[in-house]
Amino acid sequence: MIHNVILAFVLPWTFGILHLYRKDKKVIPLIGSIFSIMAFIINEMGLYFGFWEVAPFPKQKTLSVIPFNMGVYPILASYLIFFIKCKGNPYIIILLMTLFTTALECIYVLLGRVVYGNGWNLLYTFISYLIPYIIIYQYHLFLSRFMFAK
Repeated sequence: MIHNVILAFVLPWTFGILHLYRKDKKVIPLIGSIFSIMAFIINEMGLYFGFWEVAPFPKQKTLSVIPFNMGVYPILASYLIFFIKCKGNPYIIILLMTLFTTALECIYVLLGRVVYGNGWNLLYTFISYLIPYIIIYQYHLFLSRFMFAK
């Protein structure tokens, strides 16, 4: 479990605070918080239906994914919006961030820290990241219109 806490919570938040928060103080609270909720919902559904398990595989499976739900996923979603605001083409950035997140999970799968079940595979993983990233981008657009409306 300490492995998950360090790699999925401490390390992402270190980058998030030291780099991202200094560049854009609003993106983590506005984007990270809602994406964390989305991650909890998606991971709970995946665990419930037996699509995946995350090491150390305790009886209460939710504990293993909490560092991901509150760490790496909200920070990556915040970086997604940050890059979109800085670089331009949102759909290319969404695609790249989805590939990056899927690659991170692939490493966890190869290391045996994530085990897929019930027919789940990396293509479904890619889709399970792509859809929430598109939703969070739409949420960002909504917030932008709402916050800056005259």
